[in-house]
Amino acid sequence: MATQKRLTRKEKQAETRAGLLDAAERVFLRRGLQGSSVEEIAAEAGFTQGAFYSNFESKDELFVELLHARVYDRYARLAEQSQEQPGSPREQLRWGIEQMREMYEQEDGNWLFRLWLELLTQAARDKEFRKLAATFWSGNRALLTAGSKAAFDEIGREPPLPTKHIASAMIALDVGLAVQHLVDPDEVPLELYVPLFDLLFGELVEVERD
Repeated sequence: MATQKRLTRKEKQAETRAGLLDAAERVFLRRGLQGSSVEEIAAEAGFTQGAFYSNFESKDELFVELLHARVYDRYARLAEQSQEQPGSPREQLRWGIEQMREMYEQEDGNWLFRLWLELLTQAARDKEFRKLAATFWSGNRALLTAGSKAAFDEIGREPPLPTKHIASAMIALDVGLAVQHLVDPDEVPLELYVPLFDLLFGELVEVERD
């Protein structure tokens, strides 16, 4: 009979951390960031509060890491896959936005919108949390900045603005559409994603025809 491999201390900590993130996701969706507590998250995960504080300094820090783990990592994979697609930069952009739209149509999409609202609401209230939240947006901005730079390099054209500002505008459109769709889906359907991104950003990287 095979014996179960004993986890190293580092592996145990990673397992505990992952369990706390999974539990926090359930608690945040059930109660929101403000309505939840470290005690409830730890209990949901089956750990002590001491185990929580061995991994996270605060509930806010855990919340931002949850966004990184669930949202940023997904966007990073999507950005990488988009650049691997055949076709022009504009076609790659359309492919990536189409994948994002399809993701938002799934149940996960509603979850993402709700986490975004929690992030924005808490950032508006708390200056210290704002600093934590900025790390999430800076990660997304860096991804989009790199993608925009690669697109302009490929077509051999100078961007009309620094690519980091173009990236900020793309994030603004994404979040703006997501929030409006959440509260008024009939007037702001997800079908707007691809044509609006293509109109505002796709044309910037359109290959000029001789």
